[in-house]
Amino acid sequence: MRHSVRAVLVSLCAAAVCAAAPVATAAPGELIVGGKVYTNPSGCVLLGANDIRSIHNNTKSVVTIYTDATCTGIATAILHPGDNGTYTGKSALVK
Repeated sequence: MRHSVRAVLVSLCAAAVCAAAPVATAAPGELIVGGKVYTNPSGCVLLGANDIRSIHNNTKSVVTIYTDATCTGIATAILHPGDNGTYTGKSALVK
């Protein structure tokens, strides 16, 4: 009996932790980078070489452009929904 109560408690705790964990969701809309369209992007988006390119944030999320391919390091731009411009970067973090 003691083991089954412990097993139930452990299961309930695990379920509570999973329910409380944040879930990454896609940003509705489009991120357009140098003519390439990313529909409903989420998380870290690899853009390719660290080139200068036109970026349009047509999502409902903030997009941060980074010089590193892993969405870390130096941010070259922060684009709010509807922002656009010409920026340098290898990756974009969509939050």
